[in-house]
Amino acid sequence: MTPYDTALRIAERRLDAVRTAIGAIVAELERIEQARIAIECAVMRESAIVAHDHRLGTEPFFARARDQQLSLAAARAAAHVQLEALRRKAVKHYGAQMALDGAVATFHAEAARARDAAEQAVLDDRGFPRPAPRWSGRGDGPASTGCTTCRNQAVG
Repeated sequence: MTPYDTALRIAERRLDAVRTAIGAIVAELERIEQARIAIECAVMRESAIVAHDHRLGTEPFFARARDQQLSLAAARAAAHVQLEALRRKAVKHYGAQMALDGAVATFHAEAARARDAAEQAVLDDRGFPRPAPRWSGRGDGPASTGCTTCRNQAVG
C-alpha cells in the first residue's frame, strides 16, 4: 500500500474511459466507411441499370445519394476531430499514469532500503557485543558475586 494507490487507480480509470471512448469513435468511423461503401455500390448498380434504359428517371436517387455522401463526409470529419482530441487526452492521462507508476516504484524502493537498513542494524547489534558495564568498585561488580572465577578475572 502506497500513498499513490488512490491517485493511480483514478489515473487508470481515466485512461480506461478514454480508451473506451476511442473505441467507440473508431467503431463509428468503421460504420461510416461501411455506409459510404454501400452508397457507392448502390450508385454503381443504379448507373448500370440506367445505362441500359434511358427512360428511367434517376435524378432523385443520385441527389439523395450525393446528400448522404456529404453527410457521411461531415460525420467522418467530426469523428476524426473527436478521435484526435481523445488521442491527445490519452497521451496526457498515460503520462500522468507513468509518473505515478514511477512514484510508486520509488516509494517501494525507499521502503525496501529502509527495511534493509533496519535488518542490517539488527544484525549489527547481534554481531557485536555491547561494551562491558563499568563497575564502581563498591561491591556491585563481579568480585562481589562470590564466584571465584569472576573474582579472579576482576582482580587479575
